[in-house]
Amino acid sequence: MVNLVSKAAIVGTVLIAILYQFVFKTLLFDILGYGRKVASIKDYNHIKCEKIDELGLEACEDMWLHEKTGFLYMACADTRSHQQWFPAIDNLNASGRGLTDRIAVLDTRGPGRLASRIHWLNIENFSGINGDGTLNLHGLDIRADKHTDTMRILLVNHRPPIDATTGELLDATKVGANSTIEQFTTKAGSTTMRHVRTYADPVIQTPNRVAWVNEDSFVFTNDRTSKVGSRRKREPLIGGGSVGFCRRNRCSIAASSGMNLPNGLVQGRDGLIYVPSTLRSDIQVFSLEHDHSLKKTHTIKLPLPVDNLSVDAKGDIYAAAFPKAYIWSRATKQPFDINPPSAVLKITRGNNGYKGPSRKAHAETWDDGEYTVEKVFEDDGSVLPGSTVAVHDAQTGRMFFGGAMSPFITICEKA
Repeated sequence: MVNLVSKAAIVGTVLIAILYQFVFKTLLFDILGYGRKVASIKDYNHIKCEKIDELGLEACEDMWLHEKTGFLYMACADTRSHQQWFPAIDNLNASGRGLTDRIAVLDTRGPGRLASRIHWLNIENFSGINGDGTLNLHGLDIRADKHTDTMRILLVNHRPPIDATTGELLDATKVGANSTIEQFTTKAGSTTMRHVRTYADPVIQTPNRVAWVNEDSFVFTNDRTSKVGSRRKREPLIGGGSVGFCRRNRCSIAASSGMNLPNGLVQGRDGLIYVPSTLRSDIQVFSLEHDHSLKKTHTIKLPLPVDNLSVDAKGDIYAAAFPKAYIWSRATKQPFDINPPSAVLKITRGNNGYKGPSRKAHAETWDDGEYTVEKVFEDDGSVLPGSTVAVHDAQTGRMFFGGAMSPFITICEKA
């Protein structure tokens, strides 16, 4: 009996050691960022940044730049309301959801004060919840027509769950959100957007980000496999989530293996689909097949976990990254008291040869022979607190940052 207990203890110790080495160690240090040193924006003498905190641009989780005009479209909300209702981070008090979520448009290249160059899109032909016309925004993507100024907008809308008979709110902690993807149309510079269609499908479970692939089709990420429940809680360890494909109100799962919190996907200039998995610190690269499935062609290893991706006019991909994800997690409960660090990664295809780190730890480049990953800069949270999106204007060199829990946006450019 003693020998059996001893052997069981040894086996248990070995299993714990294996779990620590291959699971918990990676999660604690590589993903969550415990013990990671973070540089200050002050270390980057060639960069100057400005907080834009007087225009009501807060909780702008996602952004998209119209390259032709320089109009920056932002999915903004209210930071305090995100503390109550933001299903992606399990804030599920539907009675506290925001009623003022809207799309902001900033003319980033025009003359005059920024306050004179911003407007908000009014909504036409959209009923919202029980006729209130409201949205609860998350990710977005916009497809600009090549020949006209027409633009098609896709928005992730985290509707609260409603009893179909009484119209009363259901307990979202038990049933989850009733999320949809909404399509609107607008024109560059317009002050309105008109609702076209709602995508509501069993495949659209936990939508995070959307990306057009052609005029009538798009892909999107389900960042988790389950809306609520025990499996959702285990997913940081066991993985989960998927990428869906929708065309003309029909949706299907396009890929689901090897993901862990798939997040802000984009379609690259090369036509490939880039899907970051935040809790794996990588980007999986897919080609879209004729049967609407995704075939993996490459995996880009990243030095940090990332959120949303964006593509600039040159085809370079920019990723908003979390050097200390555990602090960002805390900030979701106390966004005005905690300033989580942020970083920006630039992913370029086609450069060969490992560049290696420079003398300063915050200036690093990685190369796998197919893609080069460069840490553009990072900040301890004093200027870029918890950025979830970074957008680069290749024409002006400016970068724009927003965050799901940030009370402002930030604009950076070369000094």
